[in-house]
Amino acid sequence: MEQKLRAWLRYSLVFGLYMSPTQRTQYINRGATSRKRLAWVGHSQILQPQHLKIIYMYLLLMGLCAIYVRALASSKPVPGLASDAVTTIRALTSLVIVAEGLWRQQQHETFLRLLHDIEFSLKLRLRGDIKFDSLPSRVRWLLKYLLWLSLICFVMAVYNFSQLQYLGRYWYSIGYSIIIRFRIIQLCVYVCVLRNYLECLCMKLQQLVAYRTAPNQQLLDINYENLQSLEYLRAIKHIYDLLYKAFEQLNEFAGWSLFAIITCYILDYCCVVNWVLLSWEGYLESCSYYIPGFWWLLPITAIIWHICYLCHNCKQLDRLLATNLSRIIITSSSQSKCSYHIFLQQFCTQLELQCIDVTAKSFFILDLRLLMSVFASVTSYMVILIQFLYI
Repeated sequence: MEQKLRAWLRYSLVFGLYMSPTQRTQYINRGATSRKRLAWVGHSQILQPQHLKIIYMYLLLMGLCAIYVRALASSKPVPGLASDAVTTIRALTSLVIVAEGLWRQQQHETFLRLLHDIEFSLKLRLRGDIKFDSLPSRVRWLLKYLLWLSLICFVMAVYNFSQLQYLGRYWYSIGYSIIIRFRIIQLCVYVCVLRNYLECLCMKLQQLVAYRTAPNQQLLDINYENLQSLEYLRAIKHIYDLLYKAFEQLNEFAGWSLFAIITCYILDYCCVVNWVLLSWEGYLESCSYYIPGFWWLLPITAIIWHICYLCHNCKQLDRLLATNLSRIIITSSSQSKCSYHIFLQQFCTQLELQCIDVTAKSFFILDLRLLMSVFASVTSYMVILIQFLYI
């Protein structure tokens, strides 16, 4: 799966989302012509592919700043501060995303290597009925679904916005919106892969629990003697440690962008609601702002729901792991070896102290409760805005 992700990530460099580290290239040539060329190369300075990528990322950062300055100098903004606030938060979010792609590439690369190690350990050390064939199709379906939904709604929103008169700096922030959208979809794919690995780990622990609690319902194609060994339990703990490190690396290289994206989308909600209510009450010349507003908010809602739902599932699977371990301790306390029982208790204590969470630099945790908080904030803003409109 990690190799497929790298193949998809090659195109992310265009938007500044990922910059793969490369080693210094070596020219190994044969023949007289090649030796002459190699001698000429030795006297000149050659830009390596990695240097070109770094130059491109810095140019992208400067281009984003230049677009923002040009947007502020535009002559026809929407009355009020809403357009300025939206353009500013989108520009800052895009700068954070590109900066993470440039300066957090080592953490990003570590995360991808951990994905490879987790899958390799699941196949090699746990050996059994774990199926990975469905994972690429599930990830591919999620990626296509979010991309097509974003593309269709984006085209419809741009078409409807083009019919309106007061757009402010909307056209200048389209590039920012594309970078933000691709980043949040990328993180959705990462969390989906991690959730699948957690499901595999939970499945193996549930088999061990079933062996302890219902020995008469054993399956013929599972080696239960291997399941109850200390080495197998150590393999499960090793894979869990890799998963925990992967979530830590995800929070490390994507924490600030998650915070900026969620904040940007909340502001998007508030501003679209503001324009819809103003146009509905006749404060703007056109009363059709609710049509492009719907197409603009639909993919935002779907993507935020997906990533919060996936993160919430990861938290639930983490708690399910702790519950299964507790059940194993209860059923094996009288018949297990001392070393096995001690290791089991240590592993259970570790799960109780460590919680797998996807956080935005500890400002908030991405789960279904965050959706309720966003909904409550937008609803409160709507109530306050309606009260001001009727004063």
